[in-house]
Amino acid sequence: MVDMINGPVLDAGEYLLFFITLLSLFSPPAAIAAFASLTERFAADIQKKVAKRVARNYIIVMFISLTVGEYILIALGINTPALMVTGGIAIFLAGIPMMTYGQKLSTVSKEDEYQAVPRSDWEQVVAVPMTFPMACGGATIAIAISTASMTSAPVDYLILLLITVLMAAIVYGITLAASGLAQRLGGSIDILTRVSGIIIVAISIQILARGISGLIEIYG
Repeated sequence: MVDMINGPVLDAGEYLLFFITLLSLFSPPAAIAAFASLTERFAADIQKKVAKRVARNYIIVMFISLTVGEYILIALGINTPALMVTGGIAIFLAGIPMMTYGQKLSTVSKEDEYQAVPRSDWEQVVAVPMTFPMACGGATIAIAISTASMTSAPVDYLILLLITVLMAAIVYGITLAASGLAQRLGGSIDILTRVSGIIIVAISIQILARGISGLIEIYG
């Protein structure tokens, strides 16, 4: 930890990496295909409510992860490098199927089950699977906690929270427009999903390297 009066600890590159990591993990191409399969049967006003709920849930989960997630880890005796390694592995495992299978991964395996949910009970799909794990999975939470644990400067927390709000706005827009975008993009979604997978795998290797380096410093 550093003295709060010293100002920001994270640099612009780390802010950008945090945003790109969150965006890649959310993977708009994959989200479009998956969300469309869940929301296209709902009326326009219901789709708007769904989008608002998912975005709100995203902010809540990320706010908790950024502000108190580190203290939970301390209570459990888990250090930051170990979390970074775990997050890197989680991101790697999330990226490989996207890179390999593309849009096929985005098709909800239990689509028939969700299609059977009454239109009036749209709340049933907001928390699971739309918020977790589609919008905000375990790897996203791990990266939020590990990034926040790298600083104690209020300005860093503020910028990370602002990035989270920006991501929530993207989540809202993608969720709301998923049905229409899926029809317009067609087969292009598959290519975009694979590209997202490649980016995620590259980021995971970088995070793994930083985490392993930190573990060596602690236990080496």
